[in-house]
Amino acid sequence: MKKVFVDIYLQFNLGDDLFLDILAQRYPNSEFTVNYLGKNYDRFISKYGNVSRRTYTLFNKIEQRLKLKDSITNYDQVAEEHDALLFIGGSIFREEEYHESLYRDRLKMITEFKIRHKQVFILGANFGPVKTEKFLNDYKQLFEMCDDICFRDHYSYSLFKDIPQVRYAPDIVFQMDTSQFSNSSKNDRIGFSVIDVNHKNGLARYEDEYIDSSVKAIETLVRNGYECCLMSFCEIEGDLDVIDKIQSKLTDEVKKKVIVYEYEGNLEEAITLIASFALFVAARFHANILAMKLGVGLMPVIYSEKTVNMLQDNEFADVMVTMENLQLQHSDAVIRKAFTNILKVDMLAKSASEQFQELDLLLKSNKLSGVI
Repeated sequence: MKKVFVDIYLQFNLGDDLFLDILAQRYPNSEFTVNYLGKNYDRFISKYGNVSRRTYTLFNKIEQRLKLKDSITNYDQVAEEHDALLFIGGSIFREEEYHESLYRDRLKMITEFKIRHKQVFILGANFGPVKTEKFLNDYKQLFEMCDDICFRDHYSYSLFKDIPQVRYAPDIVFQMDTSQFSNSSKNDRIGFSVIDVNHKNGLARYEDEYIDSSVKAIETLVRNGYECCLMSFCEIEGDLDVIDKIQSKLTDEVKKKVIVYEYEGNLEEAITLIASFALFVAARFHANILAMKLGVGLMPVIYSEKTVNMLQDNEFADVMVTMENLQLQHSDAVIRKAFTNILKVDMLAKSASEQFQELDLLLKSNKLSGVI
């Protein structure tokens, strides 16, 4: 049985949790250790018989604090204990303030696996935003050390296409089996996936306008007989704070037709809810993809080029609300068009599974499609 060390963002973010779910269920005869030291994910990963986290005790914490022993970045030991290293995630290559330290950590991790002649995979990511040439060149060097890099958009692929092991395939979530939700009846309910623009570089100036346009959209939809559901995909990234700000501007009468849903790790519950929407006003990247997978009308609210790139890759960019044109979110004409903005994504499922084509060669076992 192969053992894979998995570097993944685990903060009860619905999109990243779906990545882990699909990975674990695709390879039931492989073992995955997630690069996570906290205990709050134990309940989530306990439903998978082949996923565990790094063991990290109080004694390890004391050793680390006193600098007696490195129990966090001891990647030499990690590489000895695992057959491969996998980075899996979406926006994991952004030029942020912490780039230098994160890059050094990744480089150290990869180096320990490569000197032991073990494979390194990067799957499901996009690249950027990029601010400097140095950032781009740093990752060119890092990617050249890896065995397989599969980006989820053509733009990211184009930046590194000269590296032979760099590929493109659609986002991993497109391959998820959603057949169990296909019979969900569409209610008179509109979903809103929100984002906190204060958590996004350069977008804080749009906060008031984003809140106000969301409020006007809700008022318009409620006036037309719909119930609205405000969804938090990730509390730690400020989704619930935004929901509170939106609700504070709604009248008591409108609030009667507004419900709030907080994702706390129950994937099936969250997807069942999304499948019931007649329309999804989707700011979160994977809110867009789930709407497309579930046959829900879609109004993308764009805060990042990664969403634009994904929509354009799939020729699905007829309806888009950008930060510069937030008034379109409550435009009657745009709302009407969004209800019928539905994409057939059956062919994308097969293409998306190609994200795993090289990892499949290593993990030669019974593979399953990603299901909830």
